[in-house]
Amino acid sequence: MLPSPDSQSPLDASVSTWLERGDELFQLQRYREAIAAYDKAIEYQAGYTAWFKRGIACENLQRFDEALTCYNRVVELQADDYLAWFKRGAVFENLHQPKEALTCYQKVIELQPENYWAWHDKGKVLETLKRFDEAVEAYDRAVQLKPNFQLAVESRRRILSQLQKVDSLYDLPSDDPLEFDAQMAESASDHLTQGMALEGQGQIAAALSAYDQALEANPNDHLAWFKRGNLLRNLERFEEAIVSYNRVVELQPENYWGWHDRALALEATAQYEEALFSYIRAIQLRADGQAAIAGRQRVLTLLNSGSQSGVQSPPANDYGTWFQKGQVLEKLQHHAEATVAFNKAVRLNPEDPEVLRWRGNVLYTLARYEEAIASYDRAIQLQPENADLWCCTASSLIKLRRFREAIACFDKALQIQPSHHGAWYWRGRVMAELKRFRDALYSYDQAIKYNPNFQPAIRDRAKLQKEFN
Repeated sequence: MLPSPDSQSPLDASVSTWLERGDELFQLQRYREAIAAYDKAIEYQAGYTAWFKRGIACENLQRFDEALTCYNRVVELQADDYLAWFKRGAVFENLHQPKEALTCYQKVIELQPENYWAWHDKGKVLETLKRFDEAVEAYDRAVQLKPNFQLAVESRRRILSQLQKVDSLYDLPSDDPLEFDAQMAESASDHLTQGMALEGQGQIAAALSAYDQALEANPNDHLAWFKRGNLLRNLERFEEAIVSYNRVVELQPENYWGWHDRALALEATAQYEEALFSYIRAIQLRADGQAAIAGRQRVLTLLNSGSQSGVQSPPANDYGTWFQKGQVLEKLQHHAEATVAFNKAVRLNPEDPEVLRWRGNVLYTLARYEEAIASYDRAIQLQPENADLWCCTASSLIKLRRFREAIACFDKALQIQPSHHGAWYWRGRVMAELKRFRDALYSYDQAIKYNPNFQPAIRDRAKLQKEFN
């Protein structure tokens, strides 16, 4: 039976007081003072929590040797704390000890086999150790677990390009789903290979130039047209992308992904009738093509509701008005139309994390959780210290029942904002779902500590305690 959280001994009260003081100082970025408070908690024989928080504070001060000592203590006390192993691996990387970092990430994978960040970071360390084939395998696994994980996709591309394994580049998962035979891969032009390598390195303008040069050398290279179209679509240059996709399906009329991605670009520019035709053509080629089936339904919904909202279209290049239109449509619960408006706003201003979050929220409402995650991820790239964005991503992961990834996101949010009661509460809900009841109770306790009147946490904590009493 778990003890009541209200029955604290004087020792427990002292520990709690110093931990709370440390958290307050940490949130104010007064890391040295926070460390002193955590030290006091440790003097009172605090558990692994104080050591863990002390480690994070030391990391923020770049005192990596001290941070390592803290995380060593955490894993001594709680050997299955995957987050401590994760943090320990990052510290070893900062200390330029890649072999030790690799051991830590492997431990995380043993504890959480579906943690895509652990697979990615394992690949990164293997790359540092020049164990390139193993690094590719690790990146492969990261992408299998999270198909839109661009960082892992690009890392894999970069290594394969450097190793000149051009044929393997065509075996990427859903974001690069064209199916080409080995003979075509072997005959890929130097410009095409260079373009893919540059794209993997994030040199977008240079990659586009390389694809253009490939097409100058061979105007019938459908792969170069497809790669060019994808790159332009990712840049939100949809009209130019459509031109490239048109060429793909002209050269390969039975190319499912050419028709599908053409439809995506047409949909983004509100050319719904033409997008519908393209989705239908893709489905004719692959009757079980779920991406095209979902796209067809989306466009049909838009076509059916297009005359019902009464919201006028703003000027084509007015970002602010498109954003406002999306917000109005969202309030009217015209979610599909709101998505189109937000897409337009994002195309006009791709550096605004707020519109990316709004778009993610609407996609979440439409149960398009993978797309919502992609939108939130892009916002996080722009605002990595925004705890709410990490929580938004976690919410979509919960809907997909990817609970361990959701916990990782909540942990990141709480690292940024330890007093975020909502993140603590939902972390507790996920822990309860995974039958990790003590962790769940701890999370509920933290939620209540930071918001004593937060009824959902109070209710769920009481319910869980009742089951154990």
